[in-house]
Amino acid sequence: MTKTLDSGKRGRYACIIYDSTFKVVICNPRNERLMMDIIELLIPGKHLSGITFIEKEKHGLVVTEKSVNFDLLCKEKDTDEEFLVEVQNDYQDTYMDRMLSYATYPIREQLEEKVRDAKQGQKQDIMDYSLKPIYVVSMVNFSLEHEDERAVEEGYISRYALRNQWNAELMTPSLHFVFLEMGRLKLKPGEEKECKTLLEKFIFSMKYMHTMTHQPDDFHDPMLDRLYQATEMANLTVTEQQKYDKAMYTEIDRIAQNNYARKEGRAEGKAEGLAEGRAEGKAEERERIIKALREAGVSEDVIAIAAAEPAQ
Repeated sequence: MTKTLDSGKRGRYACIIYDSTFKVVICNPRNERLMMDIIELLIPGKHLSGITFIEKEKHGLVVTEKSVNFDLLCKEKDTDEEFLVEVQNDYQDTYMDRMLSYATYPIREQLEEKVRDAKQGQKQDIMDYSLKPIYVVSMVNFSLEHEDERAVEEGYISRYALRNQWNAELMTPSLHFVFLEMGRLKLKPGEEKECKTLLEKFIFSMKYMHTMTHQPDDFHDPMLDRLYQATEMANLTVTEQQKYDKAMYTEIDRIAQNNYARKEGRAEGKAEGLAEGRAEGKAEERERIIKALREAGVSEDVIAIAAAEPAQ
């Protein structure tokens, strides 16, 4: 039986900085308008009439992946433009390559759809490789490395497309990458009054809303109102709260394992660190988890979850 967390151990708002909890709280049809708001904020000039959610789990393309489960994959209802949205909390050296590989999934599926249509008797141009535009939108809680800092717009966003190296001529309008580098916001909890723009308020909320007791007075914009309403724990269904609890336990264990393995400098990585922790006893392991979370800068609200009995 799954043990749900006592409501007193939660903050008012869900912690959505992790991809697993972002999926549970934000990426569902009930919050379609909020997802449209976020996409429109990060892609200036983009106006969506509505979105259709697409199955997010895809068969892996490499031997190390049995499947890939995106945070969000959706289509614009009128244009069929596709949006693949990912949230990443931990720094990863090959993150941009990972996003490039993710883009191959909707590309492949668009071409496979043409093949299916042809097999069903629909007339097809055998040389038609045209693609509907695909946008890969990443919200990362760190800074990416750039050859020139002028690549970062508004202080937080970097954008990429396939262009000529000499004159920046666009090769195709079908593939776009947008990175929101939330790690560039250096404000700490309690410093929300220093946020000047809607983008900064959105980033601050993503990073710290789970530490707040109320929506800041200066943070009232239709998009932010929807964000805070969607993440308020009282608004989650029982099923969503159970999924959130499970997702948070998963994140806590993963953070603790990674930090412990890194701190001990073990070549075997987190697996050996976790095995050794279990051998030393559950109580001591839990203390290490809590200590590692504090060192990683995780809020006390989330740490309170770690101190509770894990879900079975």
